[in-house]
Amino acid sequence: MLFRSEVELASEFRYRDPILDRDTLVIAISQSGETMDTLMALRYAKEQGSRVLAICNTQGSTIPRESDAVLYTHAGPEVAVASTKAFLTQIVAVYVFALFFAQVRGNMSGEEIHELIGQVADMPQKVDLVLDTVEPVRELARVYSNAQSVLFIGRHVGYPVALEGALKLKEIAYMHAEGFAAGELKHGPIALLEDGLPVFVVVPPRAVGVNT
Repeated sequence: MLFRSEVELASEFRYRDPILDRDTLVIAISQSGETMDTLMALRYAKEQGSRVLAICNTQGSTIPRESDAVLYTHAGPEVAVASTKAFLTQIVAVYVFALFFAQVRGNMSGEEIHELIGQVADMPQKVDLVLDTVEPVRELARVYSNAQSVLFIGRHVGYPVALEGALKLKEIAYMHAEGFAAGELKHGPIALLEDGLPVFVVVPPRAVGVNT
């Protein structure tokens, strides 16, 4: 049994006048639990009778308190605004929640769920591998440190990662960076391409446990 899901920007949620009722679950994602746009979207959803699940890193913050249920990510304190660990743990929380839904709705067997959860449990080793082999990334940073702009492109799940990559570069290096869906490159962004412009292509693995 399948069901419909949509991703919304919290700041635009109320103004889109979405159709919500008791059969709608709204998942509010926030690192701090105090993000005003997300909080106002949460309150709007509850006014319409929807139930709200918070995915949050900060215990006791406003968004978890006002939600019907909460999944804490336990990522630890956000030392910098560009908190990669917060982003990663949010993805894991949504993924695990989706697996739970698949199991209770009968879309996946217990064995399939167990295998995928095992792959998620291997994530710390995957992170260690990335950190141990990060020197090529540092070299790229040195090569493109004087670039005026950077483009990130990705397809499917690579698209939101491209957006996040561009956001991190803006927050950390104060460089102009944009993320695009790969198929949209020809609809405008291609006009920005010029000699020396760095373009990073996000190629995600087909599954959690597949190396790239």
